[in-house]
Amino acid sequence: MSYRTLDARVWATNCLTDAELIYAFDSDNYLEDEDTAFDAMKRANRGEALPAERFPKEMYVAGRYYKFKKVPDIFKGGGFWVVSARFAEVLRRFELGQTGLHPVKLFHHDRKTPFEGEYFVLAFGETKDTFVPEESPKIRNIFMSKDIWGPRSSDNDNSLALSRGVLQGVDLWMEKKMRHVFFLSDRLHQALNEAGLTKPLKPYRCRVVSNLH
Repeated sequence: MSYRTLDARVWATNCLTDAELIYAFDSDNYLEDEDTAFDAMKRANRGEALPAERFPKEMYVAGRYYKFKKVPDIFKGGGFWVVSARFAEVLRRFELGQTGLHPVKLFHHDRKTPFEGEYFVLAFGETKDTFVPEESPKIRNIFMSKDIWGPRSSDNDNSLALSRGVLQGVDLWMEKKMRHVFFLSDRLHQALNEAGLTKPLKPYRCRVVSNLH
């Protein structure tokens, strides 16, 4: 099958595999019911929409030896992805579909002293099925018996291809045939960049392709 590259682009992110964005927090729902909380983490990481009550309402620094005074505008804590109010404000200007932004309170280890600012769990709830593996040179098969892929390296500009259908629908999503990455429309990427919020995402360009037949 042959493809041509369109004059369009979307963006992928490397933040989901960035160890520097993992912060040691315990979430209230995990402390109450580990199995149910872990199920929510797993489903959200695949882009499966879940009701707000499946996500934490409070998070606490996991140990007294962790002395960080602030957190980034996007990070992973207690197994869930969290964004600042500034980050959430940009996202709300775009089409998110079933992806949710659920308020969460962050506390230091004493569970009394709050972190400054407002924060929200970023509950991924949208997927698309537009990934084109045969046009994507820098990928690896994650499950040998399944058509599930992941980026092979962090130097990936223009190495992932998605079909033209990706230009329709929501501005933030995951791909059904990919893991460890989420995607942004070009307009959402531009807005986050203008707000100075793209650095932790480590975004890279993706090609949009059309089948010639």
